Amino acid sequence: MAYPRLLLAVALFFCVAVVSVSPVRAAQDPFPLYDCVTPNVSFWCDIYGKYPSTQGVLHDKRDLRVIYEVLDVEGVFEAGAKERDRQRIERAKERYLDILKSLAAGVPPQNREEKRVAGLFGPRATAEDFRLAQDNIRFQSGQKDNFEKGLIRSGAYLAEIKQIMASYGVPEDLAYLPHVESSFNYKAYSKFGAAGIWQFTESSGKQFNLDVDYAIDERRDPIKATHAAARMLRHNYELLGTWPLAVTAYNHGVNGMMRAKAAKGDYERIFQEHESELFKFASRNFYSEFLAAREVAKNYRTYFGQLPIEPPVNSKTVTLPNYALMNDLVKHLKVDLETFKALNPALREPVHLGQKLIPKGYEVRVPQQGKAVRLADNIPSEILKEDQAQTNMYQVRQGDTAYSIALTHGITVTDLLRGNGLDEQAVICPGQNLRIPSLGERGTLAAVVGKKTEPPRPAGLIPVVPGGKTAAQSGGEVVSLVKLAGAPGSAQVVQPVKVASLPEATPAKAPEPAKAKGAQCPSLTPAKVLGNLGIEVVKKQGKTYGVVRVEAEETLGHYARWLGVRAWDLRHFNNLRYEQALAVNQQIKIPLAKGSKEKFEAQRYEFHKEMVEDFFAAYRLMEGTRTYRVKQGDTIWSLCQSEFELPFWLIKKYNESVDFTQLKPGLHLVVPRVESIR
Repeated sequence: MAYPRLLLAVALFFCVAVVSVSPVRAAQDPFPLYDCVTPNVSFWCDIYGKYPSTQGVLHDKRDLRVIYEVLDVEGVFEAGAKERDRQRIERAKERYLDILKSLAAGVPPQNREEKRVAGLFGPRATAEDFRLAQDNIRFQSGQKDNFEKGLIRSGAYLAEIKQIMASYGVPEDLAYLPHVESSFNYKAYSKFGAAGIWQFTESSGKQFNLDVDYAIDERRDPIKATHAAARMLRHNYELLGTWPLAVTAYNHGVNGMMRAKAAKGDYERIFQEHESELFKFASRNFYSEFLAAREVAKNYRTYFGQLPIEPPVNSKTVTLPNYALMNDLVKHLKVDLETFKALNPALREPVHLGQKLIPKGYEVRVPQQGKAVRLADNIPSEILKEDQAQTNMYQVRQGDTAYSIALTHGITVTDLLRGNGLDEQAVICPGQNLRIPSLGERGTLAAVVGKKTEPPRPAGLIPVVPGGKTAAQSGGEVVSLVKLAGAPGSAQVVQPVKVASLPEATPAKAPEPAKAKGAQCPSLTPAKVLGNLGIEVVKKQGKTYGVVRVEAEETLGHYARWLGVRAWDLRHFNNLRYEQALAVNQQIKIPLAKGSKEKFEAQRYEFHKEMVEDFFAAYRLMEGTRTYRVKQGDTIWSLCQSEFELPFWLIKKYNESVDFTQLKPGLHLVVPRVESIR
C-alpha cells in the first residue's frame, strides 16, 4: 500500500522523537529498530504511553499506520460495561466496513468521512487494497494506566532482574519484557494457564527448571521465574542467532521461528513476508511491542512524569532443611503473615491453608532487617516434618451426602466443607472429586477461618435444627443446607446435614439424611473438580496394571511424572507412536507399583484442582452462556484459542457428551461467558 509522507511523519512523531535521543540506538544495540517495524513501534508507544484503558484504537492490523478512529470506551469489568464496549466497537467496525466495501467497489468517496478513510491509504491505493482492508479491522485497548502501574511495581525487582540477565550472558534490557507479558503483575494469570510476570505455562516452566505443583508455583516468584526466562531466552538465541528472532520466539515458540528462519532467512523478511496458521498479529508484533515497552519504560518521565516507583525488595533467602507448616514457620520467624506471603509468592493457597507443607529445599525469603535472618538460620527441629502432607481424594457417588462422606472418613462435615472451600450452601454432584482433610489439619483450618461457631453463610439465611430452634438456641450447632445433585432433569433436593461447632474431634452425631434422588448439577465453581480421576485396576493373565481415561489438559508426560517413570516407557507400554497426542477419554494403561495408585490419583486430582482454582482466582463466570455452531475445518484447539479464548477443560465441562476428537459441522457447543477479576 502507498501512504502519504505527511501521514507517516505525524504517526511517528510522538514515539520516534524519544527513540532518536535514546542512547540504546547505538550500532551495538542487540535490539535493532528496523525500518519495517518503526511504524509498529510507534503504534505500541502510543498504546503504552498515550491511550488509557478508557480509550482504544480502531486500526488496520497489517499496517499499523492506518488508524481509523480513537474510540472512548468504559474499559472496566463492572456488570454490563464489557458488553456495552463490545457493542460500541462492533458498531464502529461496521461503519468503516461499509465505507471500505464502497471504496472496494470503485465508488468514489462521497463525503468528508469517506474521503478521510480513503486518504489513510494514500493516493495510489487500489480497490484491492480496500478489499483486503475489510478483513483487517482491529481494535486495540489503550494500556497507559496499566503500564504506569507496571512501572511502579517493577521497581521492586527490576535491578535484580537485570543482574540475573547479565549473569546468564544475555542483554540486561530483556528485563523490560515483562511489561509486555504482564505489566509486572506478579499475580497475572492467563485464560490458558500462563502465570507470573514472565507468563510461563506449566510445561514451559518445568522445561526451564521451575517447580509447579499443588504446593508451590515458582512461575509466580519473579526471581525464580527470571532465572527460567533468562535460560529460555539464551536457549532461543543459541538456536536462532539474533535477538529479534529470540524475542519473537518467546511468544511464538522456538520451533516455529526456526521454521520461519529456514523459509525466509532474517527477521525483516519474516516480519514482512512470513505467513502461517500460528504466526499472526501477536507473534508478528511481539518484537515491536518489546521495543516500544523498553522505550516507554526507560523514558517514563516523558510519558508519565514523576512516579512513586517501588523500592527494591530487601530480603534474604534461606533453604528450608525439611518440610514445615507455614503457620509454624511464620511464628518462629516472628514475621508478619502478609509480609511473609508477599516475599514468597510461589507458595500456593493450600500451603496458606495448611493443607500442604512448605516443601523441603524451598528457598524461603525473609526480610533482611530484624531478627528474621538469624531465626531463619536456626529453625528448631520440632517444627520440621519428614514428609509432605498427603492428599486423599474421594469421588462423589449417586446417593452420597456430605454427612455420609464425612462419617466414612472419620471427619466432620465442617472439616469436609472447609477442606474443599465450600460452605453449607454448596451443591455436591456425582462425579465431583473431593479432598478429604487429614486429621491433623482441622485445627489449621479452624485457625484460618477464625474462631466461629459455624461456617459462614449467605446473609438472611438462618439455619434451624429439628424442633424449630435457631442455631443460637441449640448451643451453636447448625444444620447445613448441603445439596447433592444427580441426574440431569430431576428436581433438586436440599438436605439438612448436622454440623457441629468448631473444633470437633469426631463426626457430628446426627441422623443420616435421605439420599438425593438426582438434580441438575449446577454451574461450575472454583470448588468443583469433575471427571473420573481414579485408576481402574485390571488383572489379566496373571498381570496387574491400571487403566485411566484421559481428561482434558493431560499428557503422557503428566502420567509419567505422577508414576515416577519415563514417558517413553508409557508410550511403549501402550504402543503409541512418538509424539502421538492423547485424545480425551482415550484409555491408557499404566504400570502399578506398591502405593502408586493412591499417589497417582492424589497428584492427578491436585493437578486439576490447581487448574480450576487458579483460573477462578483470576476469572469469574458471567450469567448465561452462548452457543457456537461448529464449522467445517474447526478443531477444539483452534476454537479454544481463536474463537472462544477459553481453556479446553472449561469448554469440556459444559459439553460432557461431545466427542471432541470428531467435531462435526453443525454441532452446537455451549460456551460459558467469562470476565476477568481485577
